[in-house]
Amino acid sequence: MDDLLAYGVLGICLGSIYAIAATGLVVTYSTSGIFNFAHGAVGMLSAIFYWQLRFGWDLPAPIALIGTILIFAPLVGALLELLIMRGLHGTSEITQLVIPIAVLLAINGLATWVWFRDSNVARLPTRFFGDDKYVEIFGQAVFWHQIIAVILAVIIAGALYVLLYRTRLGVTMRATVDDRNLLMMNGGRPDRMSLASWAIGSSMAGLAGVLLAPNLGALQVLALTLLVFDTYPAAIVGRLRSVPLAYLGGIAFGLAKSYWDKISLTSNGPRWDAFANLRIALPAVLLFVALLVLPTERLRGAVVTRTRERFHVPTMKQALVWGAVLIGVVAMMQALMVNSAVITLSNGIALALMALPLVLLTGYAGQPSLAAYSFAGIAVIAAWQWDVGPGGQATKESLTVVAIIVAMAVCAVVGGLIALPALRLKGLYLGLATFAFAIIVDQLVLRQQDPIGVNFFGLDFDINFFTDSTFTVPRPNWFGVDFLASQRNYLMLMTVFFALIGVGLIAIRRSAFGRSIVAMKDSPAACATLGLDVTRLKLTVFMLASALAGLGGLLWTAQQRTVNNNGTFDVFLSLALFMIAVVGGIGYVSGALLAGIFLSVLSVVFPNILDMLGEELPGLHWFFVDGLGNFTKYLGPALIGIGLGKNPSGIAQQMMDGFRPLAKAPKAVATWAGAIVVIWFLAWQDVIGNWTFTLIVMASAFTVPGIIMRANRERFATELAVLDGPDLDRLGLDSPLTISDRDTFDAALRMPALPWVVQQ
Repeated sequence: MDDLLAYGVLGICLGSIYAIAATGLVVTYSTSGIFNFAHGAVGMLSAIFYWQLRFGWDLPAPIALIGTILIFAPLVGALLELLIMRGLHGTSEITQLVIPIAVLLAINGLATWVWFRDSNVARLPTRFFGDDKYVEIFGQAVFWHQIIAVILAVIIAGALYVLLYRTRLGVTMRATVDDRNLLMMNGGRPDRMSLASWAIGSSMAGLAGVLLAPNLGALQVLALTLLVFDTYPAAIVGRLRSVPLAYLGGIAFGLAKSYWDKISLTSNGPRWDAFANLRIALPAVLLFVALLVLPTERLRGAVVTRTRERFHVPTMKQALVWGAVLIGVVAMMQALMVNSAVITLSNGIALALMALPLVLLTGYAGQPSLAAYSFAGIAVIAAWQWDVGPGGQATKESLTVVAIIVAMAVCAVVGGLIALPALRLKGLYLGLATFAFAIIVDQLVLRQQDPIGVNFFGLDFDINFFTDSTFTVPRPNWFGVDFLASQRNYLMLMTVFFALIGVGLIAIRRSAFGRSIVAMKDSPAACATLGLDVTRLKLTVFMLASALAGLGGLLWTAQQRTVNNNGTFDVFLSLALFMIAVVGGIGYVSGALLAGIFLSVLSVVFPNILDMLGEELPGLHWFFVDGLGNFTKYLGPALIGIGLGKNPSGIAQQMMDGFRPLAKAPKAVATWAGAIVVIWFLAWQDVIGNWTFTLIVMASAFTVPGIIMRANRERFATELAVLDGPDLDRLGLDSPLTISDRDTFDAALRMPALPWVVQQ
């Protein structure tokens, strides 16, 4: 009995810290409508900043706390709202999810760059008043650090409740997310209210990070971020709106984690092997359960008219042509590339294959998934189990077709099992559920090294996951072609897979099923009213996307060759892939291609170029390598993701908008393409260098479209009016609207010219 009470005391202490972070998250969401996915990263950064003040610069603890909790953390929150979150109004739920993910990755990258480039330096935070200041409660030592957390949690929860629900300021803050325009009509200032809420929420995250940091022993970026992530279930219990429920949820989850320690520990021996990693995954399990038991929200009405994302659907003829063009272009490029460049391009195509299922699931159906790498791990395990022989080692040197089919089938079944309980979720809640699933798979499946005995209808056998923590994934050996020894052959195989799957996705999009899932994305209520089975649609698209994720993940791991269970399938990699896929254009197959190539180029090519420049110019080594190199490595992808708010339809849309008008001049475009082929032939024959070929192609991409349009002014009158004319957004604002301005509007809108009647 005393043990139960003692563990209860510890659970309340831990739960109080969870409650502090959860109430801060509730304040941010309930007053701005944006879920701060980077809440844990803000807490992590604040904890590191506190360590720097307190132990790095030896400042007194009160000054370090004031500087961190009341100055640094609120400033971070205010800057995030002012510079980033304020631009998300009018975007879709997907964009409002991916931008905070980009912020999370940026903050983690910044912390790693500034404090953790040297992994040999240990940063050890200590509890308030030291580890020797405690009182005994039910025989359990309770540190003053923990007592302070309990007191602060009660005070903060009460103060925030009074602020939000008993003051005019709180009503104004909540009205900001309910109806900004109505609030402004009544004299409110929603931008100021949102700014204040983000400052308060970040302050709470910073306090939670400082209080949780001693539990780690040594500060670690990802570990501390996930530790603050443990508070998300409590915020979900409060439906991201109720401070009292979030506080109670924090206490409940703290107690659950504490009592799990009691259950999973024996008095005579170590922790049960079967539950070794469940303590780490427990918050994710609780988050998943909390999401499932939430009351179901009403079906949404039409939302497509309220967002800025627009995706153009190519015809099947265009899809087939561009698929063939992709294969031809990759074949031409790899013929010019050195082996290292071929590997980089192969990694890009492999990542693009992993991003393709997101086009179907998120771009077409509007269902976010943050578990791409988890399905890659599941596919590898399924294929591995199929090829494991009696000795427990892979017996086949080739990745067989049957193994691929088995892996896809297993992923489809797992996707269906996950989708069944999550069918009632959407948007943010579905994204959180898939992220929780990714953590559960990472901790309970991918990191499981002990064989698991299974008895199936009297048959006894062991399932070996990552028994040796590392193994080599075989590549295919089909049609007498060696894809193992020849990286170029495997690159072409993956390119063909990408083209076939891409054409298949476009065929799905243009089919009756594709129109149904797009209609479900735009208005589930209308679909249900018209008799469509929304549940069946969601389940089907989840299973199909999961099968494709398994295929893409298997081909990606075969490209990597050697995989392990501690880093290869990291949950944060899934966040980065999802973010870059949205940046590329989540509604386009070409967006997935851009995402994969961009990730590969940014992680390999740019650092190599900067290293080369640093060696060539030793005096500027600090600028190219230490400056731009680290900036690109730690912050590059995240900052590009943050910029998505200015172009929520993605880079692919912007590129196609620029080149689509050229269809009016097919002969000129064919001449341009023929000239590029001739230049490629010269480079292939070593008449010109590869860099010369690359620069010529890049220069032509920027200049030739404009030359073609100006050479055919009659055909491109509309495009040239926009290209050469003034900024349409400023017409009538900088100066009075004139008849010439009206003509410009008519040309831009493709309206017939009409005689204007000017009244004096």
